[in-house]
Amino acid sequence: MVLDLDRRLLPHAAIRAGRRHRRRIERRPVVEYRLPGGSSASGCDYNALVAPPPDDNQHNVPITAIAVSGDQAMNDQSRRLRVAVLSIALAMAARAWPAEAVTVAVWGSSPAEVAAFDLAAAAFTSSTGIAVRKQVIEDKYPDVLKSRFAAGNPPDVCYLDAAEAPVLIESGVLEPLDLGPADQADFYPQFLQAFRGGDGRLYGLPKDYSTLALYLNPRLLKQAGYRPDDVPGDFNGLMRFARSLQARLPRGVAAMIVEKDLARHLAALETSGQPLIGADGHAHFTGNAAAYDYLNQLVAGHAQKYLYSPKDDLGADWPGAAFGTQRTVMMMEGNWVQAALQHDYGGIPFIAREMPTVNQHKQTMAFVVGYAVPRGARNKAAGVRFARYMTGPGMRLWATASGTLPTRRSVETAMQVRNAPALAAHVAGAAYATVWSRGIELPVLNTNFGNQFLAAFNGNKPLRQALEKAETVSNREIERQR
Repeated sequence: MVLDLDRRLLPHAAIRAGRRHRRRIERRPVVEYRLPGGSSASGCDYNALVAPPPDDNQHNVPITAIAVSGDQAMNDQSRRLRVAVLSIALAMAARAWPAEAVTVAVWGSSPAEVAAFDLAAAAFTSSTGIAVRKQVIEDKYPDVLKSRFAAGNPPDVCYLDAAEAPVLIESGVLEPLDLGPADQADFYPQFLQAFRGGDGRLYGLPKDYSTLALYLNPRLLKQAGYRPDDVPGDFNGLMRFARSLQARLPRGVAAMIVEKDLARHLAALETSGQPLIGADGHAHFTGNAAAYDYLNQLVAGHAQKYLYSPKDDLGADWPGAAFGTQRTVMMMEGNWVQAALQHDYGGIPFIAREMPTVNQHKQTMAFVVGYAVPRGARNKAAGVRFARYMTGPGMRLWATASGTLPTRRSVETAMQVRNAPALAAHVAGAAYATVWSRGIELPVLNTNFGNQFLAAFNGNKPLRQALEKAETVSNREIERQR
């Protein structure tokens, strides 16, 4: 079935909670992770991080010089990465100009990720002889990409958020990117599944991901007479602890902050085994006693003033700001927050633990980004080659230089990210994480759930009534769109 792109490619950016919070932090400095042997991402031998090219005869094929824009606020790591990129580009540009190029559409991101992309692109050009023309879409990325598809002028390859993938896949505008059994086994299976169509084929290749973890401020815990080990590992126990902790905190400091978005809670709500979003794409927000109990504890915690909204109650524009200014002891947040905590808030102390179990099940959310190749790309073959390189031989170079988490387990092992205390909880969660991607109806469901749960959280509507309203409105909108 070919869908009407103008109708179904909705502006997801305003409602996709996972990406929204990630995009807030992407322009901040990125944590410099240490490599095996103690070397850093900004001072390593980049050639050692890239798998050998498929054809040794192509290894010295010249590449085009890559334009590197200046940024006065760039951190030292990003400067060193850009110097490396420029050195590679200038050296190879002196030899010849590539006859072939691939156009890559990306969204705006942090200086470190920009430099890491340029470095990996230079390595790709060195390996293949194909120049990389990067097109940065700074704002409204889904809308701009939609308009390019509709105009018949898509890029050769592009970033694709897992939450947006179902719409593009069902619209029939993407090229299949099938992998062999060995390659598939190297990825976390649910990350691949997020880019799989109804025909069982892959239409995107995961490049990196983030997961949620429970963040603790050990300094504030100590001041309240607790240790990190006192914090329970299960949700029910965590709620009881938060209530006790609040009584020992000074005025203006929250025991814990909570966000309203379904993207934060979907995994926890489905631990009972009953999906909130059915195979038919309809919402099933009611009739799940375990999910109701989970949400009701959040509502009760807010009413009793030991759970707070970072924005509405504390005046922080995102959870990281509330935690970084020590206005909360605990939060559930993604690994994208770590750069801000270390660079923007004076190295605020934190401990990242795995998310609390719910109904005796481990749970967390994963926000996955991949590469996709449009069917109508002018240089589709080069787009496919670039996507496979960046999610294959070039993944370690990209992940090391950018500080993102690799989607291949072999690269994860090589980078030893599980040994990094700040990242261990996030990486552990990848094995059981629920990916934020659930069919073409997800934007509708997320919007209505968020609006209604916020009303219940703020005490403006009973929770049961709010969930009934969210379900009814969502399903009515879904039927109207079909």
